[in-house]
Amino acid sequence: MLVALTVQQQLYQLNGSTPQEQLQELKKTAQFYCPQCKALLILKVGQIKIPHFAHVKKSDCDALFSEGESYAHLLGKQHLQELFQQLQLQPVLEPYLPLIQQRPDLLITKGIQKYAIEFQCSRLSPQHFQKRTEGYKDVQIMPVWIIQTPNDKFKSRGLTKLSINHTNAQYIQMYKNQKYLLSYDVHSRTFFYISNLFPIHGQQYFGYVQSIPLMKQIFPFFVPKKISENQFKIMLTKFAAYRLHFLHTRLHLSKKGVNDRLLRAIYELKLTVSNLPNFIGIPLSNNEQSDIFCVEWQLQLFYFMERHQLTPQTFHLKAIPYFLEWAKMQAHVNLPKGVTRYLMVLRKLAIETVQSKVTPEQLFTILYEELFAIPV
Repeated sequence: MLVALTVQQQLYQLNGSTPQEQLQELKKTAQFYCPQCKALLILKVGQIKIPHFAHVKKSDCDALFSEGESYAHLLGKQHLQELFQQLQLQPVLEPYLPLIQQRPDLLITKGIQKYAIEFQCSRLSPQHFQKRTEGYKDVQIMPVWIIQTPNDKFKSRGLTKLSINHTNAQYIQMYKNQKYLLSYDVHSRTFFYISNLFPIHGQQYFGYVQSIPLMKQIFPFFVPKKISENQFKIMLTKFAAYRLHFLHTRLHLSKKGVNDRLLRAIYELKLTVSNLPNFIGIPLSNNEQSDIFCVEWQLQLFYFMERHQLTPQTFHLKAIPYFLEWAKMQAHVNLPKGVTRYLMVLRKLAIETVQSKVTPEQLFTILYEELFAIPV
């Protein structure tokens, strides 16, 4: 932690500008206490971490500093405080909110709205993340989550294929219909945005990476714009190559032969791996974090419809659970919404069977709207 109480019950805040000699003198002569539990603190001034306070004895309120106060977390809080001070937002560092028993990294106020700024540098369970987010909202505070930039892929700038694990995926933000992930790198003092997220398979995404230096950031934070049609065409081309590679790999490596349900569906529908209709195996807005690739369940859906003499127009949504059971995919909890979304797209395209024809332009227009349409 970077804030402590003095013997005179005044708040003392560490910052990066205090000389090392002065800190060493404070460590020897001054006493500091936790603003929350009032327990004795020790001022740590070392060579690895930046100067910070820690409890002399393990305390229950340590749980409010769940990151373990890593170097990146301590430094990131200082950087964010500098930014908000420059923007004249009067940030409060590490305030304790007794009504919800939470302590955000920073609390700022703009107009009548309060914001809890959380710079997340460690793994946080979905349950804990949800609890903290709802806690802030219960007291009319808007939470803003910023993750530590995970790796160099997130700094590559421009159109990039990258992996976003389940832990980081929970921090994906939504503005209108625009999904993006906001991260901060303490070493380069730079914000990195991964925007226009295009789900591929499992934890794989295409995304558009942009960067903003710390002191050029605004508040509320910059929101990335929708990618251009030309950029989306490049994404679709890369996705089609990924789909084809997936199918060829499955064809050559599968040991089940015709007992492989995907290959069986291709055979029964009289299709080939290299010549699937362009409307089978398409990305959808809720494909993310699905461990089954879209081409697999979409092929199964057409096979199911042919076996049951159905079309996308006559398929009743109440039959989706039956389809998933038939396809042995009922364990995939995200699929019902995906199937519903896919049927809606097929209906817009007036698809009746796998022999139906859709021009690349028609498909492009529908998918651009499906994935990146921003309501007015």
